[in-house]
Amino acid sequence: MTADDNNLAFQELRVQAPGARAFRLEGALVTATIPAFVREFGRALNPRPRRVFLDVKALSRIDRHGLDTLAGLAGFFGDLDGGYLALVGAPRLLQEKLAEPASDGHLKFFANFGQGAVKVMDTVLVSLSQKQAASKAAPVQTTETARAVWAGIRDAKVPQAQVLTLQGNFDKVSAPHFEKHWNAEFGPQTRYLILDLEGLRSVVDDGIEWMHKMVAAVRARDGRVLVANARPKIKVLFDMLDMSAQFELVNTVDEAEQSLGRRP
Repeated sequence: MTADDNNLAFQELRVQAPGARAFRLEGALVTATIPAFVREFGRALNPRPRRVFLDVKALSRIDRHGLDTLAGLAGFFGDLDGGYLALVGAPRLLQEKLAEPASDGHLKFFANFGQGAVKVMDTVLVSLSQKQAASKAAPVQTTETARAVWAGIRDAKVPQAQVLTLQGNFDKVSAPHFEKHWNAEFGPQTRYLILDLEGLRSVVDDGIEWMHKMVAAVRARDGRVLVANARPKIKVLFDMLDMSAQFELVNTVDEAEQSLGRRP
C-alpha cells in the first residue's frame, strides 16, 4: 500500500513478539488524513492488542494534529496492563516533539523491531513475576472512590442545559454508580448536555455503552451533546469507534455554553 505527500496509508507487518502487532505508516499524518486513518486503524485493531509498533520512517509530514493523535494512541494502548505504543525509526526531532504530549510513559521509541521485540519479552517476564506476587497477597477491595465516575452535574448558564463532570475510569465497575446518579439527576427538561471530561482517564466496556445511551437520551429530546476538555486518547477512542460524529467537541465548558447560547 502506498501513499503520496497528501495521503496516508498503513500496512501490517509481521513481528515476533507476544501480544503485539506492527504497522508501517507511509505518507502524511496531518489533519486532512487523520480521521479516515483512525477509523480504519481502529477496525484493524479489533480486538485491541496490548502493544502496537508503528514504523514511521516513511512518514513524509506530520502536523500538530498528527502529534496529538500519536500521543492519544499511546494513552489508548496505555490503558491496558503493560500496554503502550512504540514508534520504530522515529527521528530525534519527532521524539522531542512528542516528549511533552506523551509524557506518561506509554509511548516508546525503538531504532528497529528487534530492539522492540526484546523489550516486549522483558515486559512479559516482569508482568508474570508481578502477577505471581499479587496472587500471594490479600485481595484488594473495590472502594467507593474507585467506583465513582460521576463527579457532579449542574445547570449550565443557558436554559435546558446541564454540565456533567466525569472522572476516573468509566468501565463496568463504575457504571452502576453512574447509572444511579444519572437516573436521579439528569433533568427531565434537559435537551443539551455538556460533558466535562477533563478528569476522565479511560472509557471502556459499559462506559462506552453509557456514552451511546446519553446521546440517545438527549437526541430523543431533539437536543445535542457537547464534549469539553477530552484528553487526546479519549478523542482517539471516539474516532476509532466512529463516535465523534455523535458529539460536538469543544475545548472548554465555557466554549460549549457560548455555543449553546448562540443557538436559534
